Amino acid sequence: MPKPLLTARYRVVVRDEKGRVKRIEEAPSKSFILNLLYLWWLALNLNTSDSLSMVTYYGSPYAYPLSQPVGWWAFDNEESYSGEQVGSGTSSPSASSPYLESLILNGTGSGQLSYGSSIVTSPSLSSNPGTMTVTKTFTNNSGGTVTVGEIGLATHISLVSTASSTMNAALIIHDVLPSVANVPNGGTITVTYTLVVNT
Repeated sequence: MPKPLLTARYRVVVRDEKGRVKRIEEAPSKSFILNLLYLWWLALNLNTSDSLSMVTYYGSPYAYPLSQPVGWWAFDNEESYSGEQVGSGTSSPSASSPYLESLILNGTGSGQLSYGSSIVTSPSLSSNPGTMTVTKTFTNNSGGTVTVGEIGLATHISLVSTASSTMNAALIIHDVLPSVANVPNGGTITVTYTLVVNT
């Protein structure tokens, strides 16, 4: 049976306040979502009446018409929510849903996690398959345990209009963990997505 041309894997590592590993979870990603196809549409300069669903710098849902001009996108950290995202939801993902069920906001308040910078490797094709990884660490400075049930990968979008340039994050992969990960106060959770292209 031929291998899928595009796949992804995730790795989740939870550490306590002393840096001790409490949990490691690795599995194939099961849920590329519709936003990925919308981004390919944009790359092909095709206009449509549909909208690309994203979150703003503040974590609020935002829809942007695909007929508007778009600058560029990347897995960088211009926006807190680009690269990996984490949430507390546990429902099965839907390919048509553009958001995590319950996004954990970036911050130090109750139930929040401090989002670190994304680390993105250059695509590698020294042998088949080709790979690229995106990694982000989230630190719990909330004062209590934060529960993570879902993870995702989002790309930073630069939306350009004649009046201004707006930057947001569009989710393209959404996975639910087999069981929730409890991140203790002072601890961290590191999420890595590896994108794989077979030829």
